[in-house]
Amino acid sequence: MSNIHTLQKIFPAGFDNGYGSLKLLVEGFEVVRVPSYISTAEMEDVPGRVVFNGSAYTVGESAFRTGYHFDRNTDNNENKVNNALLTLLGALAHLPHRKAWHLKLVVSLHDVGLADQLQKVLNGEYQPILAGKQSDVKVEVVKVVLEGMGALFGHPLPKKLTILDFGNGTTLYSRYNRGQREVHTAYPIGVEVLIDDISQKMKHLNGGKIGDPSKIRFCLEMGHTRYSRDIDIKDIYSPHSAP
Repeated sequence: MSNIHTLQKIFPAGFDNGYGSLKLLVEGFEVVRVPSYISTAEMEDVPGRVVFNGSAYTVGESAFRTGYHFDRNTDNNENKVNNALLTLLGALAHLPHRKAWHLKLVVSLHDVGLADQLQKVLNGEYQPILAGKQSDVKVEVVKVVLEGMGALFGHPLPKKLTILDFGNGTTLYSRYNRGQREVHTAYPIGVEVLIDDISQKMKHLNGGKIGDPSKIRFCLEMGHTRYSRDIDIKDIYSPHSAP
């Protein structure tokens, strides 16, 4: 943080508006990684709180904590594009306040055929209130890249390469030959299937009721298996774990 000038406005950044979680890395700041949840419930100026175009909403873990219904990216295949600006502003509302953000943004997407649509959603100049404070935000998408490509950055690549990217809503299979992509397939199955499976198999622990997928995801994201004070899903989750 010490190398960031107080008047600096332009920041290189990377953004992944995932089905399960969103990730934002702005140069000079810690990575923001929070669940891809959006709530319109009334809240204080918590991290992730945004007022924009006459509407107020909360993004991330704070949305989960409202205890009310919230929208998830994984609920609709179009949400990665349609919700992109909302979740990007919500991610910025987790960072220390700045009066102006000009983001030179690289965005990952499971289908580059949607790149033009995503750029139209994101590109522009906005005046949101982020966690209670006004900011001028300019977003300039400089590139849209396929999900999974970030894992290759800085590594020498073999002539033939296969990439598997296990996401929340999709599993991506890509094959490259001499740097040229030959195959790219997005299969509509991901971690959400595992979470739904756990929710069904924990009924004997939960009074005969299926588990709440959002609560299951939250505890796993936090690195433990305590679904609640009285329920531990370790014995259900463990068979799914890699050896």
